[in-house]
Amino acid sequence: MTDKTPATDPVVPTAAPGASAPASAPADPVKARPAKRGSGSLVTALVIVILLAAGLGYALWKQRTQFVSAGREVASRLDTLAADAAQARKDTREALALAQAQAGRVAELEATVRETQSQYNALQLAWQNFNDSASDELLANDIERLLTIANQQLRLAGNVSNAIVALETAQSRLARADRPRFSTLQQSINGDLDRLRAVSTVDIPAQSARIERLVALIGKAPLLVPDAAAPGVAPAGEARPAVAAPSVDPQAGLPADAPWWQRWRAEMASWPGRAGSALAHELGGLITIQRVDEPAALLLSPEQADLVRGSLRQRLLTAQLAMLMRQPSVWKSELDNVGTTLAKYFDSRSPDTVAAQALARELAQTDIAVRLPDVADSQAAVAALRAAGFKTGEQD
Repeated sequence: MTDKTPATDPVVPTAAPGASAPASAPADPVKARPAKRGSGSLVTALVIVILLAAGLGYALWKQRTQFVSAGREVASRLDTLAADAAQARKDTREALALAQAQAGRVAELEATVRETQSQYNALQLAWQNFNDSASDELLANDIERLLTIANQQLRLAGNVSNAIVALETAQSRLARADRPRFSTLQQSINGDLDRLRAVSTVDIPAQSARIERLVALIGKAPLLVPDAAAPGVAPAGEARPAVAAPSVDPQAGLPADAPWWQRWRAEMASWPGRAGSALAHELGGLITIQRVDEPAALLLSPEQADLVRGSLRQRLLTAQLAMLMRQPSVWKSELDNVGTTLAKYFDSRSPDTVAAQALARELAQTDIAVRLPDVADSQAAVAALRAAGFKTGEQD
């Protein structure tokens, strides 16, 4: 688009009349062409300027639009950041309030801990003072109690193993306490322990097994009279099993080709002997000859025989209790009575009776009177400590 402006023609000087025309005619066209070219360049430049202005305006408008959009986005982000900052401030205030509350509770707990620590220190100090003043006496009381238990086990029950356990406990207590003033007592306890460990005790399980064996032999040994408990002896009122008479062959000495009359004569000659043997066999089952030192033993009934066996078992039980209680007089008395009863009422020809009598004599000869030492040295050491007194102000 170009503006139409009136063209100004160049002023051409008018030739004077009478001048020659050919000399000036060719110069007019040449001077007119440069004027037309300068006008076209100006239009082109003007168009370019206008286009540049339009492009620059569009660019400025586009940039302004972007700036406005970016400003809105920045404003929205600033609003979001402001809201987040406000929430953060709120959370911070709450956390600060909670931290202050927790700090208050921590301060209270610290005060409680300090108070508890002070109370504990006071109690520990009081306990230390109590130990300093009374630990020696308490230790002496414990040791004396253990020594009393050991002495009772030796005197009343005769149990050396329990006494050793009590003394070993007292010895370990003294070793843990590590008190120099109790060294004499510890040496006395060690000496008593050595004496107790050297004592030869009765093998109670072995002796009890021998007593049980004697009880079993008494149950099997036959009495002088028929007894239901004795094997091989028929009780009263029962028939004895028939035993065949010994058979004698009258023709044993004859040859195989002996005549009949020799066989008959030998048979006749053997009749008196066979009759006598049969008679002796029959009468032998009715009459038995035996020497008995106690005639009353043959008058026992089966019920009385059971009482005799029960009495022997009771005596053996008493002997076993006497062995456990360390009573040698009762032990020997009961076993002697058992041996006397076996010799008086039982059949001495039976192997069970002989074995029972031998075992009863061996048990009676066993010495159960073990000489047990005492703990007098240890008790004397405790008494000496008590007589010397215990320090109350400081610990040894």
